[in-house]
Amino acid sequence: MLREIEELDQFRITVQHLEVCRAMIQRGGEAECRSALILLDHVSEVILYRIAQEDIEKDEFTSKVIPERYDPQKRKQIERNFNAKLEAVAKIVDLPELVIDALKILHTYRNAAYHRDQHNPKVLPLLARISFIATADLFARTGAGFMNRGVGGANLSVQWLQPYGLAQAVIWFESHARCIAQQLKAGIKPRLALIKEHLSKDITARVDAVQAVLDEVFERDTVAIDRMFKHYEFRRVHWDLESKLSENLRTLTYKIASGRGNEVSPAAYVKAQSAFRRTYDANFKKFVPKTKYADLQRIREELSRFSDAQDFRTALARYSTLDRKLNSLESFSTSCYHDIEKQAELENDIARGK
Repeated sequence: MLREIEELDQFRITVQHLEVCRAMIQRGGEAECRSALILLDHVSEVILYRIAQEDIEKDEFTSKVIPERYDPQKRKQIERNFNAKLEAVAKIVDLPELVIDALKILHTYRNAAYHRDQHNPKVLPLLARISFIATADLFARTGAGFMNRGVGGANLSVQWLQPYGLAQAVIWFESHARCIAQQLKAGIKPRLALIKEHLSKDITARVDAVQAVLDEVFERDTVAIDRMFKHYEFRRVHWDLESKLSENLRTLTYKIASGRGNEVSPAAYVKAQSAFRRTYDANFKKFVPKTKYADLQRIREELSRFSDAQDFRTALARYSTLDRKLNSLESFSTSCYHDIEKQAELENDIARGK
């Protein structure tokens, strides 16, 4: 009985989370949609965890007589990784590919918004709506993670279910979840044509913005642009290489700065400096970057495929791919522009004798 009460309370909390997300999405502000996207991802992960954990517990029991399906490494992955949970549940529950792909793509976008505070306010309302539909479908098809179970009796009265016409009934999680999800999704799902139009406009505007920055700084010198992209991508990929290679040089610098310069000969310092620069330059020379100026034109060409998307899954997957490519182009171009501005300010200060 206690377990039934706990499960009903968890079911109620899941419904409340969906209600809160729906209200925030309908208000449509950037902060509300961002918060809704993050909370919806949490709701999805909790549902997935419930189902996966129950299946793992069953596997532990049956492993006494048949080979286990979840080894310790697989269990750890499911506990820590969203996609591992989703893949495990997809084998247990019949989830549409649209739901699976949407949850994966939106989890990646949620990570950027939550961990790095990177999000595009122009598409947040649309992405939040798609996320809501995918999460509500997951909720409906799994009974919030409490499949094939019911609680209470004919006289059970649950007032918080009254808005859904379910306040006086035996509660079967799956049937109740389907009924609630159907009502919550009303008026939230955007039209596919609207999705394609807005996502396409977003990519186009961002490509034009990157192009404008590069034209201003490099005047279409594609060789210089590719060299710049390689420089910033190399620093992103090998973020700790400079620190590792300069350890000996930094040790000598610290001695000089602490007043122990007599322990460092000029020859030793020059040798350490040359060794660091030679090794660092060699690593940079053999580095093969993935980001190039030609990517801008490729993105423009791929934009034409948006109009061919026949469903939300395809449109969202294509946007995710282009968004990921553009993120690097935007990041590197912006960093370069800011660095050039700082250098110009420094040179002006020097010229004015500051």
